[in-house]
Amino acid sequence: MVTDMSILIAYDGRQATEAALEYATKLSVSLEEPLYILNVVSKEQMDPEDIDPTVQEYMAAASQKAMAAGADVHTIIEVGKPDDVILEVATNFQCGAVVVGRPERSRLDRMVMGSVSQNLVENCKCPVIIVPTPEEE
Repeated sequence: MVTDMSILIAYDGRQATEAALEYATKLSVSLEEPLYILNVVSKEQMDPEDIDPTVQEYMAAASQKAMAAGADVHTIIEVGKPDDVILEVATNFQCGAVVVGRPERSRLDRMVMGSVSQNLVENCKCPVIIVPTPEEE
């Protein structure tokens, strides 16, 4: 039986993760569980103290948006390979679910670059929710 249903959202400020943030926030509020908003900076040799201020700005905006909706929000910024860091954070915080956006990428891109969401689905110990990007109006 799962007793901790905290929600982890992998967030990078792009449109695909905006939709995922909205979904994760609603889920967190409805379950009355904490929401962890994670951004992974993929530059391997970067010191976390030197993270681009833009990242800090959109993480603060995401946090404020989720808090305004009633979520208990915690932000995390880590440096590393996105799928590895997401898996590690989900395990360390014993998350009940991981929410990710599904960016629009070509089949070739996914084959060559791999898919973070696919790796998460295959390796994550908790459910992974993949939120599609809303279609342009």
